Amino acid sequence: MFNSNFYTLKQAMDVSLLRQKVHSLNIANVSTPGYKRKYVAFEEFLKESKTKLELTRTSEKHMGGSQRVVEPRVLTQDDTIMRNDGNNVDIDYEMVQLVENGLRYQVLTRLMSMNIDRYNAVLRSVR
Repeated sequence: MFNSNFYTLKQAMDVSLLRQKVHSLNIANVSTPGYKRKYVAFEEFLKESKTKLELTRTSEKHMGGSQRVVEPRVLTQDDTIMRNDGNNVDIDYEMVQLVENGLRYQVLTRLMSMNIDRYNAVLRSVR
């Protein structure tokens, strides 16, 4: 029933929600000795999956290739050290990322709402 926009928006919202949790975790551990900053890697894997060889359908009767599901991954940034205690969380950077990600999530929810409103309008016009 729903088109791929819903799936794409849902996935983007899920990634944004995960990022919010990871930034909050980093902020909560800003004073923890030895804590290493975590981040969500998604766009790199998405680009990689898009550049892979895709099969071409030569007939409508042929089955299409399955759509690859790209999952976000929480990775640890262990190649930098900010302080002598081994912690590498930059509180200013994390706060900015938290705000940017929150704004991104608001935009995504508005887009999802607009898509749902369009479907509701179509359903009302059919009655």
